[in-house]
Order: sequence, then structure tokens, then C-alpha cells
Amino acid sequence: MAKGEVGERIREARADKGWKQKHLAAEVDVEPITVSRWERGATTPDLDVLRLVAQATDKPLSYFVSTGAEARSDLGSRVDRLEQSFARLEQKLDVLLDRLPQ
Repeated sequence: MAKGEVGERIREARADKGWKQKHLAAEVDVEPITVSRWERGATTPDLDVLRLVAQATDKPLSYFVSTGAEARSDLGSRVDRLEQSFARLEQKLDVLLDRLPQ
């Protein structure tokens, strides 16, 4: 995701809360000009600060760092990995159950 897109997401999240830039700045302990720079795409917050922005605006971090298609793709791969993990656990449980005395 490009800098400008991150800034646009920050602006939208801030607006959803009904905050001015100075309110978000106070929440994440930066100067209001810093929030302005983010929103204009001049700079991008580092990941730790972006986490604070996400917490302050009640948005998931993925809202700021991935597009909808990327998020869905990532979700699909995570579901696949979970299903594989569950299958392995099920196999191990079957082996353990077979070892129990009858």
C-alpha cells in the first residue's frame, strides 16, 4: 500500500471518530503537524506508531496496511494454515487415543 493510501486511511479513521488532527496527535503522542504529514502522504508512521493509531481509532492494523484484496488473500491463507494445523492435531489425537488401554 502506498504512502498516500495509508494517509487516506488515517484520515478516514480519524474522521470516523469525529476527531481533528490535534486529537489524534494527542492520542498517539505526536505533534499535529505529524498527523497532517501522514494524511497528505508526505511521511508515513512507523509500524509501532501505526499500531497506536489503530488502537486509538478502534481499527485493526490491517485497515491501514493492506488493501481489501490483500486482506482477503491473507485471510484465506491463514484459514488454510489453520485447517492444516487442525488436521495434524487430529492425527496426533487419533494416535494417542489408539494407545489408550481398552
